Amino acid sequence: MMNFRNGRFAALLLAGVMLFSCAGSTAAAETQPEPTTAAAQTTEAHRHTYGIWEVQRKATNKKNGLLVRVCSGCGKKQTKRIARIRSAAVKNIEVTYTGKAIKNKITVKNKDGRTLKENRDYTVAYKNNKKVGVATMVITGIGKYDCTFTRSYRIVPQGTQFTSILPGAKKAMVQWTPVTAQTTGYVIQYGTDKSFQDKAVTYTQKVQNPATASLTINDLKPKTTYYIHIRTYTVVKDRTFQSKWAKTQTFQTPSATPYRIDGQLPKTARVASGYFDDVVFVGDSISTGLSYYEAANDVLGKAQFLTSVSLSATNALWEISDRSVHPRYNGQKMKVEDAIPLTGAKKVYIMLGMNDIVSLDVDKSVKNFTTLCNKILEKAPYVQLYVESVTPRTNQGAKSDNGVLNNKNITLYNRKLAALCLQRGWYFVNVAEVMFDDYGYLNKSYCSDPNGMGMHFAYSGCKVWVDYLYTHTA
Repeated sequence: MMNFRNGRFAALLLAGVMLFSCAGSTAAAETQPEPTTAAAQTTEAHRHTYGIWEVQRKATNKKNGLLVRVCSGCGKKQTKRIARIRSAAVKNIEVTYTGKAIKNKITVKNKDGRTLKENRDYTVAYKNNKKVGVATMVITGIGKYDCTFTRSYRIVPQGTQFTSILPGAKKAMVQWTPVTAQTTGYVIQYGTDKSFQDKAVTYTQKVQNPATASLTINDLKPKTTYYIHIRTYTVVKDRTFQSKWAKTQTFQTPSATPYRIDGQLPKTARVASGYFDDVVFVGDSISTGLSYYEAANDVLGKAQFLTSVSLSATNALWEISDRSVHPRYNGQKMKVEDAIPLTGAKKVYIMLGMNDIVSLDVDKSVKNFTTLCNKILEKAPYVQLYVESVTPRTNQGAKSDNGVLNNKNITLYNRKLAALCLQRGWYFVNVAEVMFDDYGYLNKSYCSDPNGMGMHFAYSGCKVWVDYLYTHTA
């Protein structure tokens, strides 16, 4: 019994000790704080407060720069790279002279590809940017950048363009707008290759005077298409600056005998002056000029003249009045068809059309000319008609070429007259074919008013006219 009791007591005693130990542990957990590390204490006690980024080392166009900021609490530093300038590209490598200083645009990028901003990251200054030559841009870094470098661009002379191209059979005269400011001269390139790449058929001529505005190109081939363009050039300190080529133009040279008209009288042996004894010339102020030449030189036998200033086939059909321009015969104003029988002429040389073309179109002018000729033949059926071509006008630029009375319309009128003569059995005397210069205009040396109306003849032109009549007869 005793042993039992002692064993039971021991067990209870052991259990009590264990219960006491557990209770003691719980109390300790509730009253003692958990230990903390030094790092944990720093995080809880301090947060970094950084100042602004400041440039410690500026970037250049060769080396990166450096930005730094510092924590105001603990002094910790942070750094950041300033990417160096990698490229600076000028927008227009070539600009045209204006007479004023010319600025350019430039795009500056850093190594990271970011575009920098003018007046924040850099400034631009200019040198020699007014006259033709090489202009310089001086780029200076500011702010985060510390560097200076340059870029350049060319200032080229102003360009020009052709104002007219007058082709002849074997030559052409070209005219352009002169450019005298900051220009040494002109380069003209022409040939049969549109691209101007084939050097075998491409030719270049240089005009070394900026005041010159025309050039005659020789040794061309008849009935050939040519391409041509022009540009200016300026020499500065042995270096040449050229404008851009003007727009390419084309022209075609005519045949070697471009003014011959089908149906015209062919060339014949020269006749004696007596051939003109029974001739009467009918015409306007141009034929009146021929009458003055005849009176002064007595070169057309006993030829007579029925001419009047401003006479046309149209107003010749009008009734006679104080205001009409009919020619006079023996001092009396008469209609052409009534005066011709009185002259006793057997051959009528008639040149009319200038004043018709001015007021009418070509077809109506030919119609009225036909009507007048029919009236002449009604009153004098025995005469033979010699229809003289209307002669061309001198080159007067846009004033003549854009007007109604231009050489294109005159030539068209003459061709229609030649066709009319073939149909009616009349003779077409193409006086005009020997009056043209190499460029399709009345030769100025033949003209008494080259800078005026550009159509009347000096005695030199009348001589060519008369020589043609002597060698083109029927």
